[in-house]
Amino acid sequence: MLHAAVRCHQGKVRTRNEDSVLDCPSLGLWAVADGVGGNGHGDVASQMAVQALERKVRQGSSLRQAVAEADRVLRDAVSQQEDLKGMATTIVACKVDGDHFEVAWVGDSRAYLLDATGIHRITQDHNVAGELLAKGRITRAQFDQHPGQHELTQAIGLMRLDEIPHSVGEFHEGDRLLLCTDGLSGVVSDDVLCDLAAEAPVEHCADSLLQAALDGGAPDNIALAVLSWQPEADLIQAHDFQQSGFRLPFDRRPYNAHCKQRPWFFVLFLLGVFAMLWLI
Repeated sequence: MLHAAVRCHQGKVRTRNEDSVLDCPSLGLWAVADGVGGNGHGDVASQMAVQALERKVRQGSSLRQAVAEADRVLRDAVSQQEDLKGMATTIVACKVDGDHFEVAWVGDSRAYLLDATGIHRITQDHNVAGELLAKGRITRAQFDQHPGQHELTQAIGLMRLDEIPHSVGEFHEGDRLLLCTDGLSGVVSDDVLCDLAAEAPVEHCADSLLQAALDGGAPDNIALAVLSWQPEADLIQAHDFQQSGFRLPFDRRPYNAHCKQRPWFFVLFLLGVFAMLWLI
């Protein structure tokens, strides 16, 4: 069984919220998006992206096809409306089917898996620092302080990827997935994310993550989705009632009383038959 909680907040510095979040349990679909550029139309970009994503998945498209469709929708909008030129958005989306999940992303919004061994980043940032780290040109320690973390190399609406990156996995009991924009991951360390994302219930966990970003100054918009998976409870069997004391011993007294009344019913029946024969 999957439980989810989402949060989206303007933060303490930005004058508008350009992040968007998608919460669609009926499709097993969640996403966060961080709009950028386009003369202040980042909010339009992120909203259009998550709406296109949901629409395509609802129509039967795969998660990666839906992300690619979101890129096309933004490009078409920009081509038809000059003042939207340059708008784009990051996106990270998760599709859950039973105990399996798929994550797809473009940009530097992230997905983390939290399991019994700790926190694991599923996504790789599409920014200058992330590209340098992937090529081995900087270390992990250098990555954390690199100014290129704020320079996107890929985004929905300006994408140049041959295919959408994705990752698939399987939930185990107690596992959680965290999707977030850099308004959270850029302020709260992975170690703190791991501690807070393990809190229960999931609604409390989401509140704690948001509060941690706010306590850190919240210089950017914040969007997050926390997914918590637990296996379905076993079906109750008949012997469970017997073992747990729910099955009471058979009481014969009502049955015996009923049996004692049976001869009288038989006598009345015979009298009725004789009366009918007499009348005939």
